[in-house]
Amino acid sequence: MEFLWGTATAAHQVEGGNYYNDWWLWEKTGRIKTGDSSDPACDHYHLFREDFQLIKFLNNNAYRFSVEWSRIEKEEEKFDEKEIEHYVEMLQELKRLHIEPVLTLHHFTLPIWLAEKGGAENPDFPRYFARFVKRVVPAFKDYVRYWITINEPVVLAVLGYLFGEWPPGIKSFRRMAKVGRNLLYAHRDAYLAIKEQLSSALVSIAHNMQNFYPSSFWNPVDVVLAKTVDRYYNFSFLETLIDGKIRSPFGKGERDSSLQETLDYIGLNYYTRAFLHFGFKGFQEVKKKALRNDFGWEVYPQGIYEILVRLKPLGKEIMITESGTADQEDKIRPRYLRDIVSWMRKASQEGVKTIGYMHWSLMDNFEWLEGYSMRFGLFEVDFKTQERKPRQSAYVYREIAGEKAFPKQLTFA
Repeated sequence: MEFLWGTATAAHQVEGGNYYNDWWLWEKTGRIKTGDSSDPACDHYHLFREDFQLIKFLNNNAYRFSVEWSRIEKEEEKFDEKEIEHYVEMLQELKRLHIEPVLTLHHFTLPIWLAEKGGAENPDFPRYFARFVKRVVPAFKDYVRYWITINEPVVLAVLGYLFGEWPPGIKSFRRMAKVGRNLLYAHRDAYLAIKEQLSSALVSIAHNMQNFYPSSFWNPVDVVLAKTVDRYYNFSFLETLIDGKIRSPFGKGERDSSLQETLDYIGLNYYTRAFLHFGFKGFQEVKKKALRNDFGWEVYPQGIYEILVRLKPLGKEIMITESGTADQEDKIRPRYLRDIVSWMRKASQEGVKTIGYMHWSLMDNFEWLEGYSMRFGLFEVDFKTQERKPRQSAYVYREIAGEKAFPKQLTFA
C-alpha cells in the first residue's frame, strides 16, 4: 500500500460560516484571546477546489478534513441534504484528483441544540452521535476508506471539563471522567455504525499524545506524577478501545467486550513534550530552556519516534493524523519537517508500521482560543483577501512527499 502523505484541517477552523455550534457561542461571549471570529476563516467551504490544488502542489496523495455536524443537523433530527451534498462534492473532487480522504466525523464542535442538552456529558450523547453517523455514512461510504470518529477525545474532556478553558467551561475531575467514558461509547457506537454500512472501512480516533517527563528525575514525587499523567493521558483511552478494559479515570478496571477491538489502526496526533513538577502550587509544567515555537511549545521532533516505539506493542498500524508547529516566520518548520520524517523513518526501520503522515496544517486557520495569532500553515493565508502563499516549508514538504516514501537522504537532528 502506498504511504499516505497529506495535510489536515478541521471544519470550524477553515470553513467559515459555522453559526450553529457551541464554539460559535463561545466566540460571541468574548472567550477568544485575540477577539477574532471564525467567520470567514479561510472560506474553505467555498474555496475547497482551489485549496485542493494546493494539496496537489505539495505532491500529497491524502487529505484529512472534518465534516461539521452542526451544518448537517442544525436542529435535532432535521438533516440538511444540501450540506451533506456539499461534503459529497468535496469527496468526489478529492477522488477525481486521486487524493485519499481521511474523514473526521467530530472535531471538537457540537451543535447548539446538543450543547443545550448537556453536550458530551449527556448520557445519551453516544446515541445522538451514532444517529448522526448513521445518517451521513451512506452518502460518504463510496469515497472514504479511512475514518476518524472523534478527534482528540481526551483533549476535549480535559480542556472542556477539567481545566474549563473550552466549552462548556467546567472544572471538575468527576465530570471530566464522565465525559471521557461517554466518548468511549460514542466512538464504539460510531465504529459499529460505520462498519454496518461499510465492512471494509478502516476506523480509528485521532489521539493526542505527549511525552511526559519528571522535572527532576531525582524527585520521586515528580517521577510518579509524570508516570501517572502519562498513563492516564496517553494510554487509558487508547488501550480501552483495544482490550475492552475501562481504565482510570474513565472506569475502575471493569471490562466491556463491546469496546474491545474498535480501532482498526491508531490515529496519532503529536506536537510536543512536557516536564512536570508537583510542589506547593500543585501540579504544573516546568518550562526548560529549549527551542520553542510561537505557542511556547518545545520543538521536539524526536518525541514522535519515542511514542511510535511505545505504540508498537499494541500491534496496530499507525497513521500520524496531526503533527506540526506554530511558526509564523517559518524559521523552524522546514527543519522540523525534515527531522520529524527522519525520526518516523527510524521507527519504521525498527518495525513500527506507519501508514501515513498528515501535517497540521495545510494552511493558516482559526486556532481556537488563539484566533488567527498562531500560524500552523504550510500556506500563509491573508484573511482579508483569502490569498494563499506557499511558505518555504511547503517546498520542503513537496520534496518529501514527492519521494513517495521516507526519504533516505534525510539525517537525524
